[in-house]
Amino acid sequence: MEGIILIHLDKNACFRRNEQILYKEIGGEGVLIDPYRRTLVKLNPTAREIWLLLDGRRTCAGILEELKAVFDVDGRDLEKDVEGLLKSFIRREMIQ
Repeated sequence: MEGIILIHLDKNACFRRNEQILYKEIGGEGVLIDPYRRTLVKLNPTAREIWLLLDGRRTCAGILEELKAVFDVDGRDLEKDVEGLLKSFIRREMIQ
């Protein structure tokens, strides 16, 4: 399993956006731009909300609660999606 990084997320952990990552609204969609890696990540509405909530003060559990109030989705599905997205952001060094 070379190259695979296993990440465990603590629901009480707080993450904040990496200040080097640029967030832009383009054509009504949220987009993350990493100028150092020269990558662009398009965000769906849920990912956009998560990105905006990553302020270093909210816990993962708090973010989930806020998203449950905004989106009408199954809590377990939302939890899996949030966890997957946060792990992706961590691997890409987009959040700290």
